[in-house]
Amino acid sequence: MRILVSGISGGLGQALAARATTHPNWELVGLARRPQGFEIEMDVTWSERRILQALSGIGPIDALVCLHGADIVSAPMRQAPFLERLQVLYEVDVAGTVKLLRATLPLMKPGAPIVVMGWDQATLGVSGEAGELYALAKGALTSYAKSFAAGHLNQVTVYIVAPGWVMTRWGQSLSPQRRARIASRTRSGHWQTADEVAQVVETLLSLPPTVVTGQVIYVNRGDVMPS
Repeated sequence: MRILVSGISGGLGQALAARATTHPNWELVGLARRPQGFEIEMDVTWSERRILQALSGIGPIDALVCLHGADIVSAPMRQAPFLERLQVLYEVDVAGTVKLLRATLPLMKPGAPIVVMGWDQATLGVSGEAGELYALAKGALTSYAKSFAAGHLNQVTVYIVAPGWVMTRWGQSLSPQRRARIASRTRSGHWQTADEVAQVVETLLSLPPTVVTGQVIYVNRGDVMPS
């Protein structure tokens, strides 16, 4: 099973790569802006033509996992103007995913699973600039992914994984006090681990094709339970 993974150098990407080692028939093909090994160099903010060129020659793929995402809550982007942060989120999380899905569709085997990353609170209304920004980006991405699933029912299977607070590099950069405050605002009182999210992605990649397509999979320890 050849799985194309964007953002493989991040926390979620590394967690998925670790889980892939338990599957002898899995081959992860990583995409990274700054490849450090066998990854393919690619930036989702590139033009559609350049992305197609980067992917040329890789051959058929059995699955696509989109783990790339912009960081607008760490310095220096944290202090940037609202619309500048929105533009970065749009170019990476929204337009970048759209370009990647469109570029890889011809390479997909019938029923191939596609996983994109949403946000568990994207449609719930979250106060503050960061909440507004992520709601704009992840809400748009979720709607697009559902439409993409509807338009390609017989070609691919689309899952929107919507995690809550995940302990990635950004979370690890916070002070213990701030991490504790964030955890205290969740129902479970805990952050999620990158491995927990990766385990869900691992499971989705093994499901029968087209059975559960265009659906949002909430991965948040019950913190958000939309009706």
